Amino acid sequence: MCSSMNWRSLSRNSDFQKVYREGVKRVGRLLVVYLLPAGENARAVVASRKVGGAVQRNRAKRLLREAMTKGLPGQPGWAGAVIEKTFPAKEPNAGSEMRGDIPQQDGKAGLWVVLIARQKILSANSREVREELDKLLEHFS
Repeated sequence: MCSSMNWRSLSRNSDFQKVYREGVKRVGRLLVVYLLPAGENARAVVASRKVGGAVQRNRAKRLLREAMTKGLPGQPGWAGAVIEKTFPAKEPNAGSEMRGDIPQQDGKAGLWVVLIARQKILSANSREVREELDKLLEHFS
């Protein structure tokens, strides 16, 4: 599972803006997933005021964190496989411009993941959120 990988939290606004601008987006009924290749693994969960008040936003983020903990594969090559599939090389022997700019840590590719709650998440349980996250991640791996 996700616990075998070292994940840091995304916290800087500039990091979020980079993920939104350059990352790949998948939209579901309950949540939105953004992925961006990077030098390390980082993740974040977001629930805006559109979701509801503080109690509702905290519940939505709790559901997203639980789904992320159980839903993101922990196999060492998963991030690299997602990068290869989602950001393929444009030429057979050369990486794409975006992939050429990906910082590497000890030759390992990392991934930044941002999950954004949608208002309908409040009527879902943790199993439904996990199933939707799994469904959205199938497009990447």
